Amino acid sequence: MKFRARLLLIVFVIAAIGLAVAFFGVKKESEAAGVDLFLGRTKSSTIVYFISDWFCPGCRNIEPGIENMFPDIARLAKVGFVDFPIHKETLNFTPYNLLFLSYEKEKYLPLRKALGGLALKTKTPTREEVQAVVAPLGVKLRQLDYAEVLYGLQSNLTVYRGFNINSTPSVVVTNTKTKKTKILVGDKQITEHAVKAAIAEVGK
Repeated sequence: MKFRARLLLIVFVIAAIGLAVAFFGVKKESEAAGVDLFLGRTKSSTIVYFISDWFCPGCRNIEPGIENMFPDIARLAKVGFVDFPIHKETLNFTPYNLLFLSYEKEKYLPLRKALGGLALKTKTPTREEVQAVVAPLGVKLRQLDYAEVLYGLQSNLTVYRGFNINSTPSVVVTNTKTKKTKILVGDKQITEHAVKAAIAEVGK
């Protein structure tokens, strides 16, 4: 079975799982699955999810801002990057994004930028094309593990379904202790000041 066909099958499976999972909210499933998709202050009770689509113009507009704010946000909270496939072609990039979140944490932002650049050129990247854009960063692609991709896709679905996100770009700032959540939507709302203010707000 070709990779895209397998990926579509995975999406259908997790869609069914996600309908059930969404009723119970977002859970800490990464530890149980042995996959860590988070960056930043990973022990923090505050989680910041940057939710985007690789082909969303608004998402592309805020990428430089995310890159600039990330170091400060990562010192304050646990950070996740979630793909929401409003454009179905985003699913062609998601496995690589998950791969870099899992295994290339120190280089994640430049790798994300490289994937973003590739998305401007093609909607259906080959493994060879992805390898070519990440090679200058000293990264050699690992073999994709379908179980890990399945987990990552389910995790993404759990986040945007669990918080009722329906557009990109969005940022969810939530605290597992206080149970408070703040959601920012659109490039006008998503600023470093607003994200930091949300982190402070949900922590009270």
